[in-house]
Amino acid sequence: MEKKDISYLREYDASETTTGTPKYYAMSGGATGAGASTSGKMTIVPTPSSAFMFKLHYVARPLGLSSANTTNYLSLNFGNGLLYACLVEAFSYLKGPMDMLQLYEQKYQTEVQKFGGEQLGRRRRDHYTDGEPRIPVPAQTP
Repeated sequence: MEKKDISYLREYDASETTTGTPKYYAMSGGATGAGASTSGKMTIVPTPSSAFMFKLHYVARPLGLSSANTTNYLSLNFGNGLLYACLVEAFSYLKGPMDMLQLYEQKYQTEVQKFGGEQLGRRRRDHYTDGEPRIPVPAQTP
C-alpha cells in the first residue's frame, strides 16, 4: 500500500463504501507536531473485502506499574535493567562507596545496550525498507 495524506483518501472514497484490494493508507489524529503522521488512526482505502486478511503491527507506550497492574512489557523483559535503574536512583539516599554507584551505572548501561539490541532483532523495523538486523538475537525460551 502507498502512504497518502488523509485528504487524498477522503477524495478517493468520499462515501467510504468502496471495498476491494487496499491501495492507500493514511495516518491521522494521535500526536501533534512531528509525530502526527506516525500515530493515531489508520485509514485504508478501499476498505478491504472479506477475502483479505491483514495484520497491523504497532508500538505502544507501556502501562505504568501500580497495585492493579503489577507487570508490563519492561518489567517482564527488562527486569535486570529496571533493577539497576532503581539501584542507581536509590543510591543517592544511601551512604555507600562511590565505586558501587559506578558499578550499578555500568551494569545499567550494559543492560540497556543488550535490550536495545534485542529490540532491533525482534522485528521492530521494516525489513523491506531498513534491511535485516545485523545483531544476532538469542532464541527466547517460553
